[in-house]
Amino acid sequence: MKTAIIGAGLLGRLAALRLIQLGHKVTLLEAHSFDHPHNAAAISAALIAPLSESVHTCPEVVKLGLTSQSLWPDILTSLSDIDPQHQSVSYETRGTVVLSFTGEQDCLLAHRDALYRAVPEHRDSIRMLYNDEVTELEPELMRFETALHIHNEGNLCNAEFLAASSRALRRHASIIDHWAMKGDGSELSKEYNWVIDCRGPGAVQNPTHANDSDQRLFSVRGEAIRIRTDAVPLTRPIRIIQKRCTIFIAPKKNNIFVIGATDLDKSDSHAVTVRSSLDLLAAVYALHPGFADAEIVEAIAGQRATYEHRKPEILVNENIISINGLSRQGWMTAPALVEKLTPILA
Repeated sequence: MKTAIIGAGLLGRLAALRLIQLGHKVTLLEAHSFDHPHNAAAISAALIAPLSESVHTCPEVVKLGLTSQSLWPDILTSLSDIDPQHQSVSYETRGTVVLSFTGEQDCLLAHRDALYRAVPEHRDSIRMLYNDEVTELEPELMRFETALHIHNEGNLCNAEFLAASSRALRRHASIIDHWAMKGDGSELSKEYNWVIDCRGPGAVQNPTHANDSDQRLFSVRGEAIRIRTDAVPLTRPIRIIQKRCTIFIAPKKNNIFVIGATDLDKSDSHAVTVRSSLDLLAAVYALHPGFADAEIVEAIAGQRATYEHRKPEILVNENIISINGLSRQGWMTAPALVEKLTPILA
């Protein structure tokens, strides 16, 4: 069966890998560079944190996240098998640490209560830590007397995944990058048995005719700063709950940390601003003074696509399928969405 996948971001790559397993002859069509992506998959922190996200999203997305959490280990094993270099992708499930600064402890307690309300059936996975319990978990957090530990949430190395999937798909699929879509996908639908539109924000202004949802698709802004330091040996992602916003710090390989926050009320596409950079960097410096001499490796802004109801959708019109609306939960929801796609194409 011949299948065209439009868009080589995370979702497009996962769909391609799954369909190759099912025996499809896959062609992956990408508007930009396939081997050096600069899309949401590359910008994001690649956190699989459904319980942490439960206070920001709906129960359907949390359920997708919990499903994806169980799917990722097998996905990465299968990817290593078909990667010509057979390299593994780092995926740790040490959980998430949530804390607030002195003077904003009410924010942490309110956040804990919001988590309990959002996912009461997972209350045992959300543990309040006090004093020595905090430093037993993360010794570098000795300045904090209270924190939350959300068990088993994942932290994946997106750079390693993108590199490994590029090698595997170059070997097992046809890749056409720097490809420009014309029309609404009708011409592709004549050439392929199935056409799957995974373009994310690329579909906002130029949708396929499968994207007939009554929910408006629009872009939201995300920003991230990557820094490098060997002075802060944190082992788990940290979420800092503040009155103004929530900021995350995700440790990666080679002493890299990804710092970010997402503002769902902005859709502009300009570069990272001074104000947002100061907000992010001030928060990590307040977290640990060792970040003061960290090297800023990259500051990047990008767009993610979401529907008005803040849930992803799979839309089918004849032999064209649109999957979109993952917003900032792409790494958390994409595997489960690909599993939902599989019976349609069987």
